[in-house]
Amino acid sequence: MNDPKFSGPAAVAERGEAIYKEKYQAEFEKSYPGWFVLIDVTTGNAYYGPSITVALEQAQEKAPRGMFHVIRVGEPGAFRVSYRRSASEHRVA
Repeated sequence: MNDPKFSGPAAVAERGEAIYKEKYQAEFEKSYPGWFVLIDVTTGNAYYGPSITVALEQAQEKAPRGMFHVIRVGEPGAFRVSYRRSASEHRVA
């Protein structure tokens, strides 16, 4: 990372969550449930939209050198990850 204040992803996430809670959470949870928010941890600015693509385009245009933490408003995580076994993994020899 190019900012010595942030020693790794955990530090960026911690700062991004703190900024979100302090400045944006109350308003965004009322007005933008389910939207994506990118918090620039170096400036405290938020870029948001109904999809990650819209939020990312805003962030790239306005803060091309920003360092971002991604949040999905009202959700425990920005993305859901699932795993599904393939048919070949179910076969018994």
